[in-house]
Amino acid sequence: MKRIVTHINPDLDAVASVWLIKQFLPGWEEAEIDFIASSISTEKKQEIDQNPNVLYVDVGRGKLDHHQTGKLLSAAQLCFDFIKKARKGKKLSPLDEEVLKRVVKVVTEVDNARDLSWQEVKQDRYKFYLHTLISGIRGLAGSDQEAMNFGLKAFNAVALNLKNKIRAEEELIKGGIRFETPWGQAIALESGNEEVLWEGETQGFCLVVKKDPETGAVRIYGHYDKGVDLTKAYNKFKKLDPQSDWFLHASKKLLLNQASVNPDMRPTKLKLEQIVKVLTS
Repeated sequence: MKRIVTHINPDLDAVASVWLIKQFLPGWEEAEIDFIASSISTEKKQEIDQNPNVLYVDVGRGKLDHHQTGKLLSAAQLCFDFIKKARKGKKLSPLDEEVLKRVVKVVTEVDNARDLSWQEVKQDRYKFYLHTLISGIRGLAGSDQEAMNFGLKAFNAVALNLKNKIRAEEELIKGGIRFETPWGQAIALESGNEEVLWEGETQGFCLVVKKDPETGAVRIYGHYDKGVDLTKAYNKFKKLDPQSDWFLHASKKLLLNQASVNPDMRPTKLKLEQIVKVLTS
C-alpha cells in the first residue's frame, strides 16, 4: 500500500500537496495518509525518499519538503514539479496544468506569507469567498445534502476566523509593547490568539511577537517585504536561552519557539521584555 506522510496539524500547503498527489500522480489515488510531528529522529530521516511507495510531503527535509531552502517555494510546488516528471508520457491536459499552476501559485504565496500583499487581505471577505467553494461542490454533482453539510461546517469555520480577527484587532489596539527595529516599528504582546500575528502584519508592523500567556512559548513573524532577517536574534536566543527550542525558518523571517507541527518544542522562560530587548539590540 502506498503512503503519503505529512505533518500533524496540516496547513494549506500540506493539504494541497496531498491533494495533488492523490489526484494527479498515477497509482496514488488510494494512498493512505499518515501524520507525524516535524521533529523526526536522525534514524527516521535516513528512511525518507528511500521507499518508492512512501512520499513525505511538507515534512522530513526530503525532496518534497521546502523548509531546508530559503527560496520562495512550497511543498505544493515541489509536488507539482515531481508529478509532471513522474507522469512522463501521460502529460497533464493543458487545462489541468494551467489550473494547477494557479493553485500552486496561491498556495506558495500563502505559505510564505506573501498573501499579505493582496489588496483584499484587510477585508473581512478575505476570510470568506464561500460562494465559490459551494458552487464548486455543486459542480461536482454532489447531493444537495452534501453541499449543505459542507456549507454549514464552512460557515462555522468562517465565524471562528472572524471572531479571532476581531479579537486580534482589539488586542493590537489595547497595546502590547511597541518598539523600533532596523526594519521599522514592531509590536510584542501576550496573546493566545494566533490571528494577532497576521493582523499585526496587515496593520504595517514589520515584526509581530506573540507570547502565549499559558505556555510562555513565543512566535515571531517578520513581514516578508520589510527586509527582516532574524538570524542574529536566533543566535542570541540560542545562547541566552539554551534550555528552550528555537527554530529559524529558511526565509529568516519566522522565528519560532512554538510550532503546531512540533508539540515537543520547549517554551522559553524569557519574559516578553527580554525578548524585545534581544530584537532591538
